[in-house]
Amino acid sequence: MSRRGMLLLSLFLWALAPASAWAQGRDYTRLVVFSDLHLPGRLAELKRKAADDVNAWDDADGVVALGDIVASQGTPEEYAAAKEFLARLKKPVYPIAGNHEFRYDTDPRTGKTRRAPPAVRAEKLRLFRETFSLPSLRYEKRFGPYLLLFISIDALESKHLAAISTGTLVWMREVLERDPRAPTIVFFHAPLKGTLGGHGAPPEDKDFFAQPHKGLRRLLRRNPQVFLWVSGHTHVAPSNPRARHPVNLYEGRITDIHNCDMDGRSSFSDKSAQVTTHADIWTNSLFLYPDRVVVRTFDHRRGEWLEGSEREIRPRSR
Repeated sequence: MSRRGMLLLSLFLWALAPASAWAQGRDYTRLVVFSDLHLPGRLAELKRKAADDVNAWDDADGVVALGDIVASQGTPEEYAAAKEFLARLKKPVYPIAGNHEFRYDTDPRTGKTRRAPPAVRAEKLRLFRETFSLPSLRYEKRFGPYLLLFISIDALESKHLAAISTGTLVWMREVLERDPRAPTIVFFHAPLKGTLGGHGAPPEDKDFFAQPHKGLRRLLRRNPQVFLWVSGHTHVAPSNPRARHPVNLYEGRITDIHNCDMDGRSSFSDKSAQVTTHADIWTNSLFLYPDRVVVRTFDHRRGEWLEGSEREIRPRSR
């Protein structure tokens, strides 16, 4: 492509960026990731501070609510608390459903939490869409040159906690095939298989990674434009060595960005599956530049960036 052609293409792609980035003359879009909020849950004051921090960031263009927004069973009361909290944010919010949004209810015979039947799950997902005014559980957005896919857990009858329905897999294929040259980022509640496992790590539980993993592998192999997968679910603290580790690279080309929970129940060690209670909240910010994505981690209790947290991921050139 000629130099003039490259300039015209850059101007066109920049015109697709959010209006706030355009108005400020920035060459990047910034998205903040709120994962596993479990509202109302623990650390209420610090959660509010995290929201206030984001509101104070002039360059924050949106917040991704990465699933498990509600505390436990997706009750109307939990959804009301989640809606009230996210309404504090003065930025656009992009929510997706995790397992706690719809997979559980109370067994009327025992009074204990159980995995809900499919009809109950469907009603809870309807409440999710209604609460956050979403026309669909899956949707796409364009930010500059990037295509972003926001995918909810939605397989009503799957035995796995983090399963994508056949309909959503078909939708993903159609969207990706429609725009094969757009560098693509997928936001999904659970990580890709194998991006936390390996030597010295606890065995992977089938409920801890995105399913169906074989179908997703086929889809991702056919669509090399996907270069980032942003996930929560496993509550990986920044101090966990596997939060930034070569194993995060799926099949040698897709980086899985693991996000910590915001409810103070995180995994600190890669040699133990035990969850540790703590009193800190960290969030990742994705800075989407035309040629790269920069990821940085913010400590909301201390009000500062984590030293050494910056990562740079470049899309695969075609």
